[in-house]
Amino acid sequence: MISVHRLNGELFLLNSDMIETVEVTPDTVVRLMNGHRYVIKESLDEVRSAILEFRRLAGYSCIVTDATSELEEVQHDS
Repeated sequence: MISVHRLNGELFLLNSDMIETVEVTPDTVVRLMNGHRYVIKESLDEVRSAILEFRRLAGYSCIVTDATSELEEVQHDS
């Protein structure tokens, strides 16, 4: 679970395993796999960092890839 804030400042916990998408519209909108949507104060990068920190603390084992870096590497190879 990650802590996030609604636009009115209300703090709540969000199950990060249920997140399907996070969009910036310019507000940050989190959509869960069950269709629920939340507009939150945190930025996309803050949400990503919170998820990674939660998973690290929970003992998840994962490889994190920065898609932007991969794209830049591919473009440099061309």
